[in-house]
Amino acid sequence: DAGCGKGGSCYWLAKHRAVRATGIAPVASQINDCREQLAKLELEGQVDFVQAAYRRTPFQDGQFDVVWACESLCHAQEKKEFYQEAFRVLKPGGRLIIAEYIRQKRPLEAAGERLLANWLNRWAIEDIDTEAEHRRKAGEAGFENFLCDNVTLHTRTSLRNLHRNASNWLWFSKILRFLQLRSRIQHANMVGSIHQFEALEQGLWHYGILTASKPQG
Repeated sequence: DAGCGKGGSCYWLAKHRAVRATGIAPVASQINDCREQLAKLELEGQVDFVQAAYRRTPFQDGQFDVVWACESLCHAQEKKEFYQEAFRVLKPGGRLIIAEYIRQKRPLEAAGERLLANWLNRWAIEDIDTEAEHRRKAGEAGFENFLCDNVTLHTRTSLRNLHRNASNWLWFSKILRFLQLRSRIQHANMVGSIHQFEALEQGLWHYGILTASKPQG
C-alpha cells in the first residue's frame, strides 16, 4: 500500500481477503500509529508497516504481486518516479491499482486552474495529472494494459457531503483558528474540501481507478 495513512486498506485486505499486506508511508507518526493498531487487531505476521517514500523503497525487485495507491499518488511531484518504483518491486505479471483524482485536461481555462489550485494546494498537492499523462508515464515505466475507469458517480455523494459539512462548519473553524485552537493546516483542509466539490461540479476533474500490469517477462 503506497501511502498507507492509518493502514485501513491493509487491515481490511488481511481480514477479508487473507492476503499478506505491507503498508508504507514517509511519516514516522503514521507508521507508529499503524503498528499500535496492528497489535490490537492481532494481525502481526500478516500485515507489516515500513517508513519509506514510495518513490524509493527498501524492497527487493519483484517482491510484490500487487501495488496499490489510494489517493496518495497525487502528492508526488514527480509521478513518473512512482510508476518506475512500482514496476521494479512488482513480480512479472503483477498488478498496479490506483485510486486517483484526474484532471480533465491541461491546461484548463485560467479560472479553472485557479479553482483547482485552491483545492489542491490546501491539501498539500502540487498538481494532478490527466488520464493521458498517467498513461504515458505508466507506459514509459514498462506497464501494459493501462485502463482508467471513471467512477465519479460512485464517489459523488461522499464528495457532496464533505462539501456540505465543510461549508456549514467553516464559520466555526474560523473562530477556532482565531482562538488558535485550530491549526492553519486544519483550516486549509476544510477550505480545500469546499473547492474540491466546486471544481468537480465545473467538470475540472474526475475520480478514476487506474489499473495496469507488468509484462510476464
